[in-house]
Amino acid sequence: MPMTLIMEDIYKEFPGVVAVNHVDLEANGGKVLALIGENGAGKSTLMKILSGAYQPDGGTIYLEGEKLDKYNPRQAIDCGISVIYQELNYINYMTVAENIMLGNFPLRGKLVDKKAMRKRSLEIQKQVGIEYIHPDTPLANLTVGEKQLVEIAKAYARNLKILVMDEPTSALNDRECEKLFSLIKKLRNEGKAIIYISHKLDEILEVSDQVMVMRDGKRVGYMDIAEATKDRMISLMVGRSIEDMYPIHARKIGDVLLTVENMTGEFVSDVSFSLRSGEIVGFFGLMGGGCTEIVQSLFGALRAAKKITVAGKPVRINSTKDAIRCGMAYVPSERKTEGLVLMATVKRNATLLRLNSLMKRFWFDKKEEERLTREWIKLLNIKTPGTETVVESLSGGNQQKVVLAKWMMNKPRILILNEPTRGIDVGAKTEIYRLIERFCNQGLGVIIVSSEMAEVISVSDRVYAVYNGEIRGEFAKEDITQEKIMRKAIGE
Repeated sequence: MPMTLIMEDIYKEFPGVVAVNHVDLEANGGKVLALIGENGAGKSTLMKILSGAYQPDGGTIYLEGEKLDKYNPRQAIDCGISVIYQELNYINYMTVAENIMLGNFPLRGKLVDKKAMRKRSLEIQKQVGIEYIHPDTPLANLTVGEKQLVEIAKAYARNLKILVMDEPTSALNDRECEKLFSLIKKLRNEGKAIIYISHKLDEILEVSDQVMVMRDGKRVGYMDIAEATKDRMISLMVGRSIEDMYPIHARKIGDVLLTVENMTGEFVSDVSFSLRSGEIVGFFGLMGGGCTEIVQSLFGALRAAKKITVAGKPVRINSTKDAIRCGMAYVPSERKTEGLVLMATVKRNATLLRLNSLMKRFWFDKKEEERLTREWIKLLNIKTPGTETVVESLSGGNQQKVVLAKWMMNKPRILILNEPTRGIDVGAKTEIYRLIERFCNQGLGVIIVSSEMAEVISVSDRVYAVYNGEIRGEFAKEDITQEKIMRKAIGE
C-alpha cells in the first residue's frame, strides 16, 4: 500500500491574520503534488505546520494512517518528513559531508567516524549529481546552485518519506535543474511523496502529477496535471483572469541614453551595447554566462576597462558611487542580501540613498523622510502595515518594490534590473512589469537581466545574448525567438 499523508481541516491564526483557513491536503507516495499560490497565500505556513515548526490551531495530520500529535522539527525528520526551504539552511564553515550528515553522523565510540562520513556523503552526492565535489570541501567554496543540491542531498540522507521543496530551482542552472528533475523522478519511483512549491508554472507542468492551489489561506483548487493549464492555474492563484502575463506595450523610444564600448575585465570581454530612453534592453545567458558580471561591471561593482557615454557625454565609472552620480540605479538579483537591510524598517530602506539630503545642518528631517516614504508606498502600491514595518516581514514582491522605491527616489536615468521577478508570485510579477513600463514612459532606459527566457522575450525591445562574458548576438523585437537566443547563449 503506497504511503499517504493527509492534512485535514488545518487552521492556523496569527494575531489579526488567518494564515491557513481549514485546508485539506493529501500527498501520496510515488506522486509529486505541486503546491502553488501567490506569496501570502498560506503555502509556507502550511508546510511549517507539516515540518513541526508551527503547531496548528485546529485540524489533524495523518501519516500512513497514524495520527501525528503535536511534534517538533526533529520528530518530523524522524517520521521521514524533510523540508527544503527557499532560504537555504546550510552551515558555510562546515564541509559538504558534515552538512549532508548533520544530525546523523556515523560514530566510532563517542567520536564521529570521519572516514565513514566521507564515504556515505560521497554515495549520497552521486545520487544528486555532485560527486565531483570532495566531501571535505567547505560549503563556503560552493556556488549557490551547488549549495542547493547539498541541501537536497541532506534530505536524501535521511529516512525520507515526504520531501517538501520550496522554490528548489531558483538558484540552479539548466544542467542542475535537469539533475534535480531526474532526482525527483527517482524519488517518485522509490515511492516517496514529494510536495513541490514553485512560481515557475512550466516546471509545475513538467514534474507534477497533481496541482493544489491556495489563495488567501484557503484551498481554492485541485486538479490532475492533465487538467492543468497555465491560464487555469493563474486564474485560481490570483482570483482573476490574466490574459497577458507581460503587460508591456509599444511605446515611444527616444534618443541614445547610454553607450558602452569595449568593456573588458576579468569576467567580461570586449562588450559593447547601447540603450535608448524609454527602451527596455534584455540580457539573457545561462547561469555563469556573464550577464550579471556585465551589469556589475557597468555599475562599477566589478573592475573593467570601458568607454561609456551617458546622454552623449563621456563619463568615467570606476565605482558604484560614480555610477550613481551618472544617474544609474542597480536592483540586484539577491534582494535580501544585497538590496535590503532586512531588520530595518520600510522607511529606512526606502530612504537609504536620500539620508544625506535629509540631513540639515543640525538635524535630520524625519517629517520629510516619512512623507517621501508614504509617497512611494502609494506610487508603487507597496502592501505594508506602515512605514515602520520591518521589511523582512513583507512578501517577496513587496520587498522588491521597496528596493525599487529606494532607487527611484534617487531619480535615476538608467535602471538596471538583475532578475527583477525572481522568487515572487505571478500577480506581483505583473505589477513589477507595469512599473517598468511606467518608468520607461517617464523617459528612463531599462536594462533587464533574466534567466527566464519568456520574460526576456516578452518585455524587451532588444535582447543581447551572452556567453562566457561576451555578447554573442543582438536581436530586435521583431527578430526575437527562443531558438535564436538559445543558440547564441550556448556559444554557437
